[in-house]
This record gives sequence, structure tokens and C-alpha cells, in this order.
Amino acid sequence: MHVIPACLRVLAGLVAAAAAMAILLLVRDAHAQILDGVSFVGLAARAILFLGLVVLFGYVAATGLPPAHWWRSAGQPLWPLQPDLPLTPDLQRFLAHLRARHPGIRECWLLDSARQGEWRLLAVGDPPVLDAVRGDWDIRRRDVRLYLVDGPSGTVALAWGRSSPVAFATWDWEPQRDELAEFRCPVAADTRLATRLWSS
Repeated sequence: MHVIPACLRVLAGLVAAAAAMAILLLVRDAHAQILDGVSFVGLAARAILFLGLVVLFGYVAATGLPPAHWWRSAGQPLWPLQPDLPLTPDLQRFLAHLRARHPGIRECWLLDSARQGEWRLLAVGDPPVLDAVRGDWDIRRRDVRLYLVDGPSGTVALAWGRSSPVAFATWDWEPQRDELAEFRCPVAADTRLATRLWSS
């Protein structure tokens, strides 16, 4: 998923504002004339069209994200998942940034988290890729705990903060289906779910 540049967000905001103004003008003109059935249907159709433009371009302007993830089969490789994933626009921008800066990450999973406002992610890759992630200060965030799984060694550790590698086998990772897995939380030691965000 691509984050829309600021200049295009401004343009989308202008289009949404123009469409909202067009709705107001339609309503004003409707009061000044007597409408028959055909005229009313035409007026309603234009109002619905302009309302759709307000919603579509207003969303793009407000979030900076394309609205393609509103429907499940939109061809977006980042979210071929359940449409009810609790992914905020801010987290989606972070994931797009992470994937763009480190395309060598083979898999990324969203882990259930017990703390509100904290995101837990699990990324899988080879040692050079994971070393680059650890050294990238531009992606570090306080509200994201990013676990890195070293495929060859079978160990897992946090990307930033104090953490010593442990055997990933202690997580009891058990796939339930292609996009869903169960694991044992390394902090609370209870069973939780993980949802695949992407794989390459």
C-alpha cells in the first residue's frame, strides 16, 4: 500500500470541498424551482454523485491512504485479510514505510496485544535484513514492539530496546490457516492470535 503524497492530499481536499459546494448549490437551486419526477431523480442522482466524491476524496485528504482497502479483493498485497483488522491509518502508514525501507522482510504478522495503544508486530527475514531493521532509527516508535525472527538461527528478539534473542520454538507458533496463527505470548505466557499482513 502506498502513502499518498501531501500535494495529492491537498488536491483531494480541494476536490472534496468543491463537491460539497456543488451539493449546497444543488439544494439551493432545488428550492427555487418546481421539480417534476424526472427532474427530481436527476437532481438526486447528481447529489449522490457529489456526495460520493466528498466521501472518497475527503477520506484520501484526511488519511493520506488510498481507499482501495475498503473492499477485500481490491488487489492490495498488504492486506489480503479479514476486513475487520484493527489497523489505524497511522499504523498502515508505518507498515507501508517499513516495507518500503526494508523490502527484504519476507513476512510480517500483527500480534494480539494486551496493552491499548501498543502494536506488536513480528517480522521474518535473513540476518542482513534484520540487522538493517535494527539499525534504522527512522522506523523506531514507542507504540510499536517489533519482534524479529532470524530464519536461519530460529531465534527471535525485539528490534529495539533491551532484548536478548530466544528460541522462537518457545513461542509455540502454530498456524491455523494461511493468514492466521496461534502463539504463546512471550510476556504473559498465554495463547494469542497472529494475523499475517504480508508475505513474499
